[in-house]
Amino acid sequence: MQRILLLLIILLAHVVSGCGSSQTIKDSWKFTTRQYRTYLNTPASIDFDDKGSCEVYEVALGDAVLKVDENILALIRAMENSDHNPGPPWVMSMMQRFPWLSGVALVDGDGVLNAQYPEYFAKTFDASPLLEADQKQRMGELRAYVQMDPAGPEVYVANPVFGQDKMRGIIVAYFDPRALVMYSSDPGSFMIASPAGVVWPGNFSSGSPVSSTDWATLLTSKSCGIVGSEGNEFFWTSRYIGNLPLVYAMPTSSGRFPEAQPDAAPQSPQAQGGQLEPGVPSPEQASPATPPPAPPQAFEPAPAAQPPAPAQAALPAPPPVEYAPLETEPNPVPYLPPVQRRPAAP
Repeated sequence: MQRILLLLIILLAHVVSGCGSSQTIKDSWKFTTRQYRTYLNTPASIDFDDKGSCEVYEVALGDAVLKVDENILALIRAMENSDHNPGPPWVMSMMQRFPWLSGVALVDGDGVLNAQYPEYFAKTFDASPLLEADQKQRMGELRAYVQMDPAGPEVYVANPVFGQDKMRGIIVAYFDPRALVMYSSDPGSFMIASPAGVVWPGNFSSGSPVSSTDWATLLTSKSCGIVGSEGNEFFWTSRYIGNLPLVYAMPTSSGRFPEAQPDAAPQSPQAQGGQLEPGVPSPEQASPATPPPAPPQAFEPAPAAQPPAPAQAALPAPPPVEYAPLETEPNPVPYLPPVQRRPAAP
């Protein structure tokens, strides 16, 4: 409102001043619009080359988890927009769109598994923690939790289905984080943790500060930060899947901006300080298409010519064999069992 009032005041001042001089109303309008675009509503511009004020390790972590986080966000949108009564076409489209999923399942309100694809699952399927709503979220929002199975961690994401103010069941999609991190450009450079524990250790040992941090307590007050002591610090940020926070972490000492490194050209022996043997051309002089000279071979006399083998006489052709037609009965009558008649009652 203040901008509009200021614009009207500027326009009125120039119109009034233009009445007593040779300045026209058109010139006053051009001047007013130029001042408006210069001081009040300046056009936006984006500098894509500006890295901003981020630290080097923050940019490195963002580049490493970019594809991983994109897949998680796409899964969240797909689960939020899932059908209330999904059929086989929807299940197959989910498995084709997200090939890193372990499977999709339908569970009723009592926790009974009604359908599951694929039918075989190496781990113990358990969606019971998703039947109860989290007190910190609304009833219809996504629910998720991490199952720390002996065969590996499994992340369960569920969308509740309601009918007549009663939860009819949940649609569950579950995946192993180890299959998802393979979409990263550098999966070993970062870790993924949750309040239940570390779900992807990367190339780091179990003694890292990410493994010993109480994430359930820390995430109640922060969404990103640094954990660990000096010399062993990890920068971390969080991504929520429903009510489940996942933590991406990377050491601050190993962070670097992602830059393409040019391949080093092979050096000749002269550049490496070596000596070439006399008479051997250097790699710069030798043609890459010219094969190396073959080593000299010992002279062997050619084998003596053998006389040609005598030609064998052609065998006479066997006489043609005539086959007599098979004698079959014309129109054989199929066998029918005799009809058993029931005797009449006395």
